[in-house]
Amino acid sequence: MPTAQTITIHRFYEECLNQNHPELIPELFTPGIIIHSTNDTTVSTGFPAVHQTVSRVRAMFPDQHFTVDDVVVNGDKAAARWSMTAANTAPIAGIPPTGRPITQHAIVFYRFEGDKIAELWLQMDQLGVLLQVGVQIPGMQRPGAAPAQSAH
Repeated sequence: MPTAQTITIHRFYEECLNQNHPELIPELFTPGIIIHSTNDTTVSTGFPAVHQTVSRVRAMFPDQHFTVDDVVVNGDKAAARWSMTAANTAPIAGIPPTGRPITQHAIVFYRFEGDKIAELWLQMDQLGVLLQVGVQIPGMQRPGAAPAQSAH
């Protein structure tokens, strides 16, 4: 039987993000929610921070679809592994959109107060997404690309 925390996590990704219902944020998060993100050196807090994150994801990936792959719960803590598929239709880190499909993977750790998310730590594979949209990084290649041939 799923725990309250598992249900909350699934509702966030399926209903709030996939079905575009940000009005559910107060049902899923505490008012003082603290967000620790991969791309921030500071933390964001409160419902406005969650709304901003949800809006930013929707703007960058209007056709995004999240799949929760795993959830593990231990007391007031939980961890989830998810994947998100989308087309690159908006700039990413200043890179113009390519229209290429991308798959983003992440691991998120949550702290709950009751059945609401009170704090989360997000770790995303940002490098993988950059490689998928064609960013050239010396010594690395895009996933699925043929290995570079060495010149002799």
